[in-house]
Amino acid sequence: MVIDIFLTLSVVLAVWLGWSAGFARTFFAILAGFLAVFVASKYPHQEGLNFYLIFTITALLVIMAGGFTLRLISFFYLNILDRIGGAALSVCVWLAVSVNIIIPAVFCGTCISYGQSYIYKTISRVMQSEVPVFKDYVPQSLGRIMMECRK
Repeated sequence: MVIDIFLTLSVVLAVWLGWSAGFARTFFAILAGFLAVFVASKYPHQEGLNFYLIFTITALLVIMAGGFTLRLISFFYLNILDRIGGAALSVCVWLAVSVNIIIPAVFCGTCISYGQSYIYKTISRVMQSEVPVFKDYVPQSLGRIMMECRK
């Protein structure tokens, strides 16, 4: 029951944040993070501040591309579609992160059991069966803890 309340309130917050940011800002912020980590990790000279410099430059370039896209969206009067898409994308990202990482890390080892949560069990089951790529994104240390808690 506590997990269901947490998920419901956090999804409402994700809808509001996604609505206020819009699809373009949300998408380019997520893309900037993933792309900056990827490019910085592939950079051959990672000594000193080089990693952080490449990370920052890549993230800024992606965010600048997002700013250009926002201007196009405003020019073509697509703001309402941008806001609806932002709300949907925020909910999808938040559910993926919370169901796979946050809830198992926070509630593992407590008196709150996953068996009492209908929403969590349903979302987790659908996500693991329909989008199996999420299994690869759970950190190994957290994966071991989650497996111990499910026993």
